Amino acid sequence: MPMTTTTRPILLLALAGTMMTLPACAKRVGFWDRTKQHQVEQQAEQQAQANQDSRSNSYFTPEHVESGSAVQNSAVSASTAPEPQPVTQSAPALDSGSFASSESQSNSSAAISTSASPESIISDEPITSAAPDPYAPIPKPEANSVAGGDLSAWIYSNAMGIELPTESATPATRATVNVRKITDSYAGSDFDPIVTPDGNRLIYASTQHRPTADIYTKSIRGAVVTRLTDDPAQDVMPSISPDGSTIAFATDRNGSWDIFLMPAEGGSKIQITNESAHDLHPSWSPDGTKLVFSRLGQQTGRWEMWITDVASSHGAQFIGFGLFPEWCPIAGTGIDGADQILFQRSRERGDRAFSIWTIDYTPNPGTAGRETEIASGSEQALINPTWSPDGQFVCFAAVPYSQSWVNSTTARPDMSTIWMVSINGTNKVKLTDGTSVDLMPAWGRNNNIFFVSNMDGQDHLWSMELSPAVRAASLRNPNFESTFANVPTNTPDAGE
Repeated sequence: MPMTTTTRPILLLALAGTMMTLPACAKRVGFWDRTKQHQVEQQAEQQAQANQDSRSNSYFTPEHVESGSAVQNSAVSASTAPEPQPVTQSAPALDSGSFASSESQSNSSAAISTSASPESIISDEPITSAAPDPYAPIPKPEANSVAGGDLSAWIYSNAMGIELPTESATPATRATVNVRKITDSYAGSDFDPIVTPDGNRLIYASTQHRPTADIYTKSIRGAVVTRLTDDPAQDVMPSISPDGSTIAFATDRNGSWDIFLMPAEGGSKIQITNESAHDLHPSWSPDGTKLVFSRLGQQTGRWEMWITDVASSHGAQFIGFGLFPEWCPIAGTGIDGADQILFQRSRERGDRAFSIWTIDYTPNPGTAGRETEIASGSEQALINPTWSPDGQFVCFAAVPYSQSWVNSTTARPDMSTIWMVSINGTNKVKLTDGTSVDLMPAWGRNNNIFFVSNMDGQDHLWSMELSPAVRAASLRNPNFESTFANVPTNTPDAGE
């Protein structure tokens, strides 16, 4: 369906944060923490009548009781603890599903010394309630509660006469590890990241200062941000030239979406496309002379890919159908020395989900062909493809099919994950996990990527170190690790 100015393409990837909830787990405080007041009171109430004649103050260890409250004193040294009394009773045997029989428990209780150490009680008030018997049998939990809880904790508690905390029965949520937050704006969203050629800075779009997006830049390891555009319109999808001097970006400041250029440090803007159609997502050729971009065809109603010469006033060239094209940073990686352009395209049958493709483009005489699908997924849409610096691997986002997503009034998915695959379609590795929305990967240097995620409840930029993924892929292909993208290497990261 053709897109109007009221349904701008930026809504395809509108980023509104949602909170990812992780189940809380009860904290295990140790096998011998016997001083919890609620446990003492509960056991005292249950065992007071049965154990009037077998009270034992030896229950209290260096964890003291002060003014009737249980207080753990971790600073007490082992020398101040009461001398432990040997237990002469052998370990009780299991009996008809119970951990220990009542008779063996009583014998074991009798073998414990009933003399209390004066240092173990520092309250002037006498103990008025019966001290619980730590070796009295604990009722076996119901089968359902054991199945949903922690059986090992119940066994230990029965063995030692003290109930242990159990972990939550809520299923654990898988989440991405080895990640670092790069941006931390207090409002709005950060998206569309790219990395400068020297690997030191990020350039991205953000709504952190107003509802419409501007282009920002920041050091990868710093917190200071610089705004490069300042216009009430939407400025999105930046792309930096191979020499790092010029930024191309998409903007709707003239009504329809067009491609503009500006210096890398900001400044005067130059309009490159001036059609009534919407033009989005520019990407530079390896020699910095051309741009490939997406255009919503007015005749076809489909997303098309066009190439324009930056320094020439000649018209743009149509090369095929596709969305979010990205030129391979290394020239001549295609057949017969052709350049490769990466893009996403939807199927023309079935669920019409996106998959990842490449097309070969020969600058002279300016021909394109040999479209190749390198990654697709059942019940998934594969979007936001990006090249590794050496042109041998691709990262992309995978969005699982969801009826709520399909029927939603926005194009924001319920969740998505980041994947990596080699250009020949092998060594596919999942990089992120969990229930967050992870989108728009951008390849940095030295085995790291940057991407957009709402894993902290708001859309920020995050980075991930790819070495674990490289090792996982190298298990299937021993040559993978040695050929993995790791360039450029001659410029140190800022702040290192």
